[in-house]
Amino acid sequence: MQIEIAFIGMGNVARAFARLLHRQREQLQAAYGLSWNVTGIATYRHGSIACSSGVNLDDCLAVIERGSSLTAVPGCADVGDAGGLLEQCNAHIVFETTPLSLNNGEPATGYIRQALTKGMNVVTANKGPVAFAYAHLRQLAEQHGVQFRFEGTVMDGTPVFNLVEFCLPGTRVLGFAGVLNSTTNIVLSGMESGRSFDDCLNDAKRAGIAELNADYDIDGWDAAVKSVALARVLMGADITPAQVNRTGIREIGSEDLVRAASTGKVIRLIARGRNFNDGIELTVAPEAVPAASGLGSVRGTSNVLILNTDLMGEIAIVENDPTVEQTAYALLSDMLQIHRELSR
Repeated sequence: MQIEIAFIGMGNVARAFARLLHRQREQLQAAYGLSWNVTGIATYRHGSIACSSGVNLDDCLAVIERGSSLTAVPGCADVGDAGGLLEQCNAHIVFETTPLSLNNGEPATGYIRQALTKGMNVVTANKGPVAFAYAHLRQLAEQHGVQFRFEGTVMDGTPVFNLVEFCLPGTRVLGFAGVLNSTTNIVLSGMESGRSFDDCLNDAKRAGIAELNADYDIDGWDAAVKSVALARVLMGADITPAQVNRTGIREIGSEDLVRAASTGKVIRLIARGRNFNDGIELTVAPEAVPAASGLGSVRGTSNVLILNTDLMGEIAIVENDPTVEQTAYALLSDMLQIHRELSR
C-alpha cells in the first residue's frame, strides 16, 4: 500500500527520518508492503510546498541542507506555511517535528489539531502537544477515525508508550522514576571525571543533544515536560509542566559530586511521578542515588525509565547512548503502526 505523507518541520530529526526511509525502502516494501509518496513539506526557514503528484525527498533534503528555498523545487506549489500545507497536501500521515514550546505547546498543537480534524493521522516527536493537550488530541483523533502517535517524545525510539499499550494490557502504571534528559546526564557524569560544567554542556551542544535553548535542559524543563507527557498518557493525569515541582542542576558543584561518590552514590536529575490519594505529584530534581542502581548506572546520553505497575511490579527500560537515529526510528515505528491500521 502506498501512503501519502507530509512533513511539518525538517530539522535534525525529520532529516534523519527521511534518510532512514531512503535506506529502508526496499526492506519496508518487502516486509510490510509499505511504500510512500511525499505530498508536502513545511519549514520555518526554507519555505513550504505541496505537490499532489509527489516530490523527491532526497532532492528536497539537498535544497534544505544547502540553505535554499523549497519553493524553487519544480512542480510544487508555494503554500506559505504549515497551515497552508495542511489545506492542500491530502496526506494520510503528517509528521510534526517542530521545536518544543514551553508556554502552551503551540503552534505544534494547532497544526496537529488541524491535521486530525481534516482526517489525517499524525506522528509527532514534539512532547509539547502531548504535555499540554493529550486528552483533547486523542479525543479528536478518535472522533475523526485517525491516530495520534508520539513514541519519539520520551526516550527517543525506545518503546515506552507502545510497551504499555501493546505489551501490558490490563496493567495500571502507578508511578515512575527516570533519568530522562541526556544533556544533564552528560554534564553530571562528565563532571564526575573532573571536567567543568561549561565544558560538558558545550559537548552536549556540539553533539546536537541539547535543546535549541539549553536552559530548557539545565533548569529541568525538558524533563518536566516529559514527566507530564508520561503522567498524562500512562496515568491519566491532568497536570501542566508549570505544576511540576522542578529544580535544575545549576547549583550542583564538584564538591557535591565528590561527597556523593564518597558514599557510593552519584547525582542524577531524576524525574518522578507518584500517585497519591489526592492526585498525582510530579517532581524533577537532582538526587544522590546509588551508583550501582538503575537510576545511577546511566552515564552520558543514556537514559532510564522505571515504571511501577500494579500487576508487573517494577519494569526498567534502559536506552544506551541514543542519537538522533533512535528518534527517527520512533517516527518509523509509529508510521508502521498507522500503516497496519490503514491496510485493514
